[in-house]
Amino acid sequence: MWPTVEGFLTIGIVVGVGYVLARTRLVATTAQRALGDVAFYVGQPALVLVAVARADLDLLAGPHVAVFGAACALTGVGFAVLSVRRWGASRAEATMAYLATSYVNAGNLGLPIAAFVLGDAAWAAPAMLVQVLVLQPTAIAVLESTPAGRGRSVVRSFATHPLVLGGLVGLTLNLSGWRPPAVLWSPTLLLADLAIPAMLLAFGMSLHSNPLPRIRHMSGQVRAAIVTKSLVVPTVAAAIGVAAGLGSTPLLAAVMLAALPTAQVVFVHSVRYGVGLQLVQATTVWATLLSVPVIIGAAALLG
Repeated sequence: MWPTVEGFLTIGIVVGVGYVLARTRLVATTAQRALGDVAFYVGQPALVLVAVARADLDLLAGPHVAVFGAACALTGVGFAVLSVRRWGASRAEATMAYLATSYVNAGNLGLPIAAFVLGDAAWAAPAMLVQVLVLQPTAIAVLESTPAGRGRSVVRSFATHPLVLGGLVGLTLNLSGWRPPAVLWSPTLLLADLAIPAMLLAFGMSLHSNPLPRIRHMSGQVRAAIVTKSLVVPTVAAAIGVAAGLGSTPLLAAVMLAALPTAQVVFVHSVRYGVGLQLVQATTVWATLLSVPVIIGAAALLG
């Protein structure tokens, strides 16, 4: 249990530090955007490169990975379509809604929770790869092609985006088995370590500059996003897993991964493109709180 609690506490403390920095005005009001840009252009690409370069690609063949990926993609796309038809969201806003309801915190929380619930952190590693190599790059390519980005074609955006390039370099290193010399690899590792703290601090600052409204004051779309991420995605994963005939442990792995809360990198994208900040903030905070009983309940029912 402690690794799971520690994962939540670590995130909460660093977010709290960011909030205090903004509230006490120890940093300039532009610090949130600056940290977000540093994470987006430097930290995240380095983190993706390192994660993919070190990953065991054979883990992608696990049936729970397919179930997790399908549940996230189907539910996220469904919510994006609903956002357009029900709430009149633009293409950029719908894409951000897709990320907020489908992109999970597989690193900080997924790894320790998998170690506690399933006895092996390796169950969570494939989720990171699916998100880094497929879910995130495609969504960012769409964002780049909208007025919120640079209005470029989806294909061109996909091929030139820093996160995609980081993933491709990491994949090349993984497949070739080659490691760059220490003079190049050590700075890359250092920059990768910058990504998560920068994202968490920026998110904490945003909670001061753009405080969350109370639930009764939230829009219907925001409330629906919270419910979708917290309850619908793991339910869809369970349904697909049962239909696919997954055994108890792979089924629990798929549901547990789908129940993880929204990752902080989605907030970085929201700031970078100036889209869906309130929706992403609320979904991230409430999905994190609600993921605790959902994951415990899934472990009790399926474990």
